[in-house]
Amino acid sequence: MKSPSLTTWSLLALGAGLGLGIVGHKTASPVFESLGEGAKAVGALWIAALQLTVLPLVITQLLAAISSVDAKSVGKLGIKAFVLFVGMLVASGLFAALLTPPLVSRLSFDPSTVASLSTATSSANAVGVAAAGSNAPSSSVADWIGDLLPKSLLEAGMRGDILPLLLFTALFAIAVTRLPQERHQLLTSVFQGLSEGMLQVTRWVLVATPVGVFALTYVLALKTGSATGGMLGAYIVIVSVLILLFTVLLYPLSAFVGRTKMSDFARAVAPAQMIAASTRSSIASLPALLEGGRKCLHLPTTGTSFLLPLSVAIFKVNRPMSSMVKLILVAHVYGVPLRPTTIMLFLATVIIISFGTAGIPQSGPGLKTMPAYFAAGVPIEGVIVLEAVEAIPDIFKTVLNVTGDMSAATLLTRSHRAAHSHVSAADSSTAAEGAV
Repeated sequence: MKSPSLTTWSLLALGAGLGLGIVGHKTASPVFESLGEGAKAVGALWIAALQLTVLPLVITQLLAAISSVDAKSVGKLGIKAFVLFVGMLVASGLFAALLTPPLVSRLSFDPSTVASLSTATSSANAVGVAAAGSNAPSSSVADWIGDLLPKSLLEAGMRGDILPLLLFTALFAIAVTRLPQERHQLLTSVFQGLSEGMLQVTRWVLVATPVGVFALTYVLALKTGSATGGMLGAYIVIVSVLILLFTVLLYPLSAFVGRTKMSDFARAVAPAQMIAASTRSSIASLPALLEGGRKCLHLPTTGTSFLLPLSVAIFKVNRPMSSMVKLILVAHVYGVPLRPTTIMLFLATVIIISFGTAGIPQSGPGLKTMPAYFAAGVPIEGVIVLEAVEAIPDIFKTVLNVTGDMSAATLLTRSHRAAHSHVSAADSSTAAEGAV
């Protein structure tokens, strides 16, 4: 028989921690309190392990991803694709940043619940707290932009300034692609080796995910009772609804800007969406994307052989949206203020990280975007607990991703398809005149 997946074990651990914690909260038994002390220590240890691995993992993944690209082979279409990807990722994040606060504000938590939540997360990581202090609002936007590149990498790392570190990493990786071929390949091999090594260390940490999820959920539920379950349910509903809304908006965008019929776009992407919903894998949906793009949208070869595989590999339009919902919800529940500069830094960090995505199983916690939460200063315990219920929202996320992939290919090939349709119309007219 097939053994349960890490997702299954994590969900079981979350349910067990939530149930036992609620029972302990209601009974106030010393046995549950003693278990809570042990669980608090285990949870703190697991979070410390995540902190040690997550930033090196993201940096090595980003170095390996960018340095392995042959800069000379990236033409105008690749540049246009990258610009479009960034634009859609920004739109996704801003969409969530604008719509999530009104929805979250409807969630009411009494003062005692908020105090209990704060007490339950008193072991929150020092990195996040330090980053929250370092991310105090600058006197102007110009000052914020001027601080994007660190004056000292060591100092930036100690303060928890994640975005400057990632920007420098990206610039360094791009510079490596400009080196002579022999040195370029040597450094790329080194980066890939480091990336694979950090990935293995991270897998070892992920093995303990069910234990960490149980410990964190139990401590929260022991202090707050059923309020933790309300936070989980609110996240599932809010993120799923917003993702569905954004997915629907891609249809008119693709039709009007991409110069195609909405019905054709719907027929082209529907098979891939069904595969995405059942497998929760964008890569598994790629064959259906290619077939739908060829048959229904008449995408050129550049669209099917370059744009769609590229977008499936590096473009995840859901990531800024789901991450923003999580940030705003956790900040609301724990009473952490979010300044505009903090949100801007968070969105920029998530977008950069999304292009250097590590090959982490979906069952693990969101290590890919964890540095952004560290920098925002929200309790990481709350973020990890939300990550444990990603199985349901992940269905909608994958559907959005494949819809975004098809939309990007449609938008980027609109000129070619328009020219092709004019040529076809002219040929048909000539043929008709010849027949007459």
